[in-house]
Amino acid sequence: MRFQLLLRIALIAAVALAILVPIALIEGKIAERRGRAEEVRAQFAQETSGPQVISGPLLAIDCEETYTDEREVMRGGKAETITEKKVRPCATAYVAPRALRVTGHVPVEERHRGIYPIRMFRPRVRFAGEFSWPEPPHPHGLNPRSWRNAQLVMTVRDARGIREVRSSPPTTQARGETIDPRFALRSELGPYAPAAAGKPLPFDISLELIGTSSFGIAPVGDATDIHLTSNWPHPSFSGSWSPDERRIGPDGFEARWRLTHHSTGGQAMWDKEAREGRIFQTAAIVTVALFDPVNAYALSYRATEYGFLFVLFTFAALALAEVLSGARLHPIQYLLVGFAVAVFFLLLLALSEHIAFTAAYGVAATACIALLTFYLRHPLGTARRAGAFFAFFAAIYGALFVLLRSEDHAMLMGSLLVFALLAVAMVATRRLDWAEVSRRMTSPTPAAT
Repeated sequence: MRFQLLLRIALIAAVALAILVPIALIEGKIAERRGRAEEVRAQFAQETSGPQVISGPLLAIDCEETYTDEREVMRGGKAETITEKKVRPCATAYVAPRALRVTGHVPVEERHRGIYPIRMFRPRVRFAGEFSWPEPPHPHGLNPRSWRNAQLVMTVRDARGIREVRSSPPTTQARGETIDPRFALRSELGPYAPAAAGKPLPFDISLELIGTSSFGIAPVGDATDIHLTSNWPHPSFSGSWSPDERRIGPDGFEARWRLTHHSTGGQAMWDKEAREGRIFQTAAIVTVALFDPVNAYALSYRATEYGFLFVLFTFAALALAEVLSGARLHPIQYLLVGFAVAVFFLLLLALSEHIAFTAAYGVAATACIALLTFYLRHPLGTARRAGAFFAFFAAIYGALFVLLRSEDHAMLMGSLLVFALLAVAMVATRRLDWAEVSRRMTSPTPAAT
């Protein structure tokens, strides 16, 4: 029986490993519920409008090319070459504005579909600035080109979300023959006039639209100034540029970007993207995403990642209580305590789908702490020891909550917690005669009542 202590340690370790099975099952359930929530959000986006990106406005000018068509015909038994001048369309020219000023407010509304929250934004954005009418294409050469009709065009990634448009020049729904039909908004400007080359063309366009997840603007101007405000206090600034100025507070955010053609690629890049029909897919955008710092599924999953430490700390504390006080716990009691620890994560997931995560955590932790303290009162023998474990559980659950809310410092805080608990165990057992403890394990004394 000299190895009784080691065998008991091995048995308790086996029980601890067994508890990881239900914790793993709970992790799978969290992933399942999170997937269902994403499906609901995706379905809502399909029925209303998804992430939005606004590109433009651009000045689009139809192009015609005159070419010589030669063909051979037979006349009187002889082949003759007939030359004929014909006209065919050529690539539309897309001109970026000389100056673009974008101002907008992006209010966020919360909807629910069943138990799942959905955040929808309804931005009201104004695009103002001016173009310079370009010089006409060279009219000479083998195949001379000329410009015809001109339009102001804009694209909205999900045109279903457009609710209102006010523009100068006025917006129409006309469809040009050569202009990409995926441009959602158009303002007919009439035939191109060579005499207008170099003169300014001002514009003022206001949009109201809806969308979900994120909102982006393509900075197409040679000089672009974007100023956005919102009531959402947790923005995630992504895309190709971070704001030059930002203010984030509990009442929302305010952000400003100032960009020039040197950083965006300018006229050549936007003309190429528009010709290839990719301007609504370009990565060169300013984006604001609706970040959710209290995502119940992400936080619940992160909590289960600390599940093993929970079991380890709890079992280590129980074993230490056995060693120091002489109380004896059966492996079945360890198992039941471990299951109670695991059930906490299931309660947290279920409650957080119906109430705020902080409240759900408080309810689940209080229920589990009360259950564990009540259960351990008898095997530990005294109310004082049960009270010590109450304080221990309260500290552990409190530490986990701090870890969940401090993602950037979770590693540091977790490491310090492990070190602190190890230090407590080492200090408490520094004078302990482990040989005597091993002998006592072979002839256990009953716990005090």
